Amino acid sequence: MALVYRIFTVIFFSLSISCFAQGEYRLTIHYYSDSVRHTRLLPEKEILIDSTQLARVIGSELAQIYDMGYLAANARVIHAQTAQGKLLIYANQQYRWAYLSQGNVSDGLLRKVGFDPGHFDGKPFAYPRIARILNELVAYAENNGHPFASARLDSLNISGGNISAWINYQPGPLIEFDSLVVEGFDKVKPKFLMDHLGIYQGKPYDERLVKSIGQRMRLLPFLTLSAKPEIDMSNGKCTIRLQLEQKSVSTFDGILGVLPNEKAGQQMLITGQLMLDLYNVFASGKRIALDWQSYDASSQLLNALYYHPNIFHTPLNVQPDFYLLKQDTTFINRKFAIDISVLTRRSEKIAFRTEWISSNLISTAGLEDMEELPTNADYRLNYYGMSYGLDKLNIKNLPTGGFDLSLNASVGQKKIIENPALNPILYAGVRQQSLQFRLSGELDTYWHLYKNLVLRYKMYGGYINGDNLFQSDVFRLGGLKSLRGFVENQFYTDAFASANLELRAMLSADSYFLVFYDQSILSDFTGDKKKKQHPFGTGAGFSFATDAGIFNFVLALGKSNNQPFAFNYSKIHFGYVGRF
Repeated sequence: MALVYRIFTVIFFSLSISCFAQGEYRLTIHYYSDSVRHTRLLPEKEILIDSTQLARVIGSELAQIYDMGYLAANARVIHAQTAQGKLLIYANQQYRWAYLSQGNVSDGLLRKVGFDPGHFDGKPFAYPRIARILNELVAYAENNGHPFASARLDSLNISGGNISAWINYQPGPLIEFDSLVVEGFDKVKPKFLMDHLGIYQGKPYDERLVKSIGQRMRLLPFLTLSAKPEIDMSNGKCTIRLQLEQKSVSTFDGILGVLPNEKAGQQMLITGQLMLDLYNVFASGKRIALDWQSYDASSQLLNALYYHPNIFHTPLNVQPDFYLLKQDTTFINRKFAIDISVLTRRSEKIAFRTEWISSNLISTAGLEDMEELPTNADYRLNYYGMSYGLDKLNIKNLPTGGFDLSLNASVGQKKIIENPALNPILYAGVRQQSLQFRLSGELDTYWHLYKNLVLRYKMYGGYINGDNLFQSDVFRLGGLKSLRGFVENQFYTDAFASANLELRAMLSADSYFLVFYDQSILSDFTGDKKKKQHPFGTGAGFSFATDAGIFNFVLALGKSNNQPFAFNYSKIHFGYVGRF
């Protein structure tokens, strides 16, 4: 094959090249059928280059002519004057296929790689087209148990301007996956890792799975690869060795917030959050998380989930979760959901989700004499939806580069429940069953700017639409994890778009100073009339890692329609995250 390739490339530099001075000049390129008749093959063109680019331009132009079947093409450079030159391309004889035989390649394999020998008959010889067919044959073999396959042209014959050949395909021995050997970190079961990687004992070797090991291992936050995977093949079996290091990512997180209590004069309001997040439970990649928040005097939030990867040794991951929100004396929401997801070969996450939501009024005081539905009511809502996720972060826990994308869409059937304590006239003319739609998305991006500087830019948004929307339906914004400078979950909105810009000065892999700016545009869903707001928050803080855990501190100021930009409205959040 190497001899054939040398014949096709002919002599690259049968050139008469004068020495051009450094600097830009105009090069006119002429394409002729041969050097005698000077019949034009292609329209001439003019480009601006410098002398250091000349060899690259000649190579590119000849490669274009070779791909048209002119295998004996050559080039000549003429130096006309200091600021201008000519490149003459002579195509000479065009070579065409007399025939290309499938050789010893089966009809079934030809169909799988999309190759029809008849499509070559009489066509100009183009080596990239042949190389693509040969590479596809080898790639198909590598992904189906034959990593030592080869494909080449054989019995090559050139007669005049006609070329004939046949394909010689050698699949090599069949190789099967055998075992996964884990070294360096023994608190994870090899069977779980094989399920996660899609590598199963007795299945044919698949090069795509082996190449994706690094990316798929980065999706596991509790460990990291300390060296490239080692692949051993012998006696028809493939053994993969992984050098792993444990990462402490299971957390116990406590955050304390101190802010003015606008409902109690000059008194201070203490808010808090407790979060327990356990990764790699039972050494099999499972996760248990519990999050409790008290973000004002009489409101609480509870969120609990259980994540079970590769259930029954299949690619399916199952995550049931429970959510409870008690909003002062207004309403209480309960939600139970089941998320079923699968990871693709490109580490994309595709999930299907079902949610059962129940919302009830806590108190009906003051609502007995109303003649239209209030901003909250009793209802039941079942959502059915799907989501897409793509994680390209370089590090799962505290990234310095890459991005994380998630998109979600749901549709649900809502049923309004009549409350016996309310006036029945409230429900007259109201559609008690209706459709409701919900869309949301997030893009979290990191750039390593310079030395220890990292820029984080996050965009996210959401939209909910339905005939009977209540406050208990819509999104909640505000607080440390969304719009800093405001009380947790301060804003009710059925449509919003937000952006967070954050500059981090990294002190170590787990410690940094930050300055930030958060901006949102949202539909304020707080009363009978919806109005737009453009709240923003800015401030600074730090995250400092110690042997015992991570200490966080953030000072933020925010401005909205109902909150001035002033230090006496500033929000201070500090807390401790213990990792183990």
